[in-house]
Amino acid sequence: MRRRSGTSGHMLNVDLTPMIDVVFQLIIFFMFTSQFGELRRTDIDLPKEQGEEETEKQQASMIIDLTLDGQYLFESKPMSLIEIERIAATGVASQPEGEPFDVLVRPDRNAPAVYLDRLLMRLSGVGVRRWKLATVDQEGASQ
Repeated sequence: MRRRSGTSGHMLNVDLTPMIDVVFQLIIFFMFTSQFGELRRTDIDLPKEQGEEETEKQQASMIIDLTLDGQYLFESKPMSLIEIERIAATGVASQPEGEPFDVLVRPDRNAPAVYLDRLLMRLSGVGVRRWKLATVDQEGASQ
């Protein structure tokens, strides 16, 4: 019997089943979490305006909902202006150099403008330079 130097001649059996199970579980996890991100949006009566046509959908770094009674929601959770300001400041600080920190504000069409003004003043104070207002066109399609 011939042996190669440094090898024992034994074949190792590698069972890939656990690795394949883990990969499938990760795929399922990411599919569900990506769907929950879309489901978190609060049902808000957005302003009816034409808005701008976007050729490419760009994901906002932060989405803030403003309800009819002036309550701020981040990821469907009520938050104070101070908490939103802290989250935005952390996001601006963590952005790579040259990349903007985009904020999408989804105000209720009947919410008093003073709440929107307060929010935008706080965001600009922590370095947010780009924000958009979500609207729906006359047919009801979100912009």
